[in-house]
Amino acid sequence: MARKRRPAAETQAEIIEVARRLVAESGPAELRLDEVAQEVGVSRQAVLHHFGSREGLLREVVGRAWLGLFGDLRGLAEGQPSREELIDRVDDVTRTGGNARLGAWLLLSDKGLPVEVFEGALADLPVKLSPGSSERDARYELLLVGSALFGDAIFGERLRQALGMPDDEAARADFRAWLGERLDA
Repeated sequence: MARKRRPAAETQAEIIEVARRLVAESGPAELRLDEVAQEVGVSRQAVLHHFGSREGLLREVVGRAWLGLFGDLRGLAEGQPSREELIDRVDDVTRTGGNARLGAWLLLSDKGLPVEVFEGALADLPVKLSPGSSERDARYELLLVGSALFGDAIFGERLRQALGMPDDEAARADFRAWLGERLDA
């Protein structure tokens, strides 16, 4: 049966969505181009044509996730979110979406994410999120929240185990609440 020819942008978007779902389900180590190609209904060579390599596809998935997070944070800032909403949203994207582990893998790899993904992406956000704080304090609060939740998503489970703490959603929610309390202090 001959494959139906689709516009390149449509095929790329579908490949990225399938890869994103598979990475979220099984992690980046389990991503197989043959599986992505089969689900999309294209050849493995078509996936390689669009992304160059498995790492190129992973880089695109994570880059889009980061851009999505940045967009979500800007959207939240417009609505003047509570600290809890902000912390929960960052946690959702980093841990629940699996983007922290994948992002760390890409950041530490030779092929990393392009600096353009990050450069100045959130420069105006601190003042919008913390209008009563100094710009310096607002930036450091966001740096603390991002670093804490990124780290928690990567090795929080093992660190909680080492500390003799439970590792379940209640424990993670308690950590996020504690973090918010520290920022309010």
